[in-house]
Amino acid sequence: MGPSRRRRTRTVFVPALALAAALCLAQAAASGASGPPSPVVRGPAAGPPPPPAPAAPSVVLYDQYDSDVNDAVVSTNRTDEPSLTAQAADDFVVPSGQSWSITQVDVRGYPGLRCAGTMNVFFYANAAGLPGGLVTSQPDRPLSGTEPDLSVVLSPAVSLNPGTYWLSVQCNLTGASWFWGMRTVQSNAPAAWKENGGYATACTAWGNRGTCTNTTSSPDQMFRLQGSTGAPTAVRLARFEARSTPSGVVVRWRLGSASDVLGFEVWRERAGGPLRKLNSRLVAAQPGGRASGYAFVDAYASPGTLYRYRLRVVTLSGARYWAGWTTVRT
Repeated sequence: MGPSRRRRTRTVFVPALALAAALCLAQAAASGASGPPSPVVRGPAAGPPPPPAPAAPSVVLYDQYDSDVNDAVVSTNRTDEPSLTAQAADDFVVPSGQSWSITQVDVRGYPGLRCAGTMNVFFYANAAGLPGGLVTSQPDRPLSGTEPDLSVVLSPAVSLNPGTYWLSVQCNLTGASWFWGMRTVQSNAPAAWKENGGYATACTAWGNRGTCTNTTSSPDQMFRLQGSTGAPTAVRLARFEARSTPSGVVVRWRLGSASDVLGFEVWRERAGGPLRKLNSRLVAAQPGGRASGYAFVDAYASPGTLYRYRLRVVTLSGARYWAGWTTVRT
């Protein structure tokens, strides 16, 4: 009786040890026990099937949730060790004649390496095949789902007009790293990546992720965008400029044409700083969609500072999207 029980115990315990050892090796690669850590973890087989499509009225706007080989690249905000902070991104296209209202982002991580914190979500404009200017961000968003598949609900929804954009997700963690799953099929441009120096790569600014991390065989990231579609709002900016005056920075814009517009938000950022909305109440749009001129005074700009001002349009339905930007030194 005794020997039989020992054999059954070994049969259950050996696979558990193997799984624990595999996860320890992956975490060791992420923590860099000897030399710079690896920015990549690799799995022995494909991951699980993708989660089901959303229920109505949400629809799948864009889908790269396929061709998984269970490899992943680090995309983590390391609050305890900033040098190990890294960020991956991948692009998608909003088709001509549509506007998207994105309400949820689904992403796949690496089995066993959990994002036990919150997620930062970024949307960037396209700049010659790499992430460009920040369109909008939602930091510290809570997570749902079953690992390795995670979902982030966006609040408010992110509204985008036709064009190419880049999505980046980044887990906030202390003492560990989260890895974003990669796919073997390329859609649009290949994925991008950057890091803060702790991985000893040349990509401390946005670069091709395959080149940066030697992962060219898996050129894209795994993600899915959910939400709804509509017709793009028709706004044409004839002018958007900012001028420094003794009373503050005067931001002026003129519309060549507009329809379905409720008003405007004026935002400001400076190098290395956050993007902040300046007006608590909307600058109301003139009725009728006719060509109109607008002005906003930023009375709190600091002297001798280079600022970028951005204009965000708010539609009658409550959707928001960026329409223009300009820079000025006070």
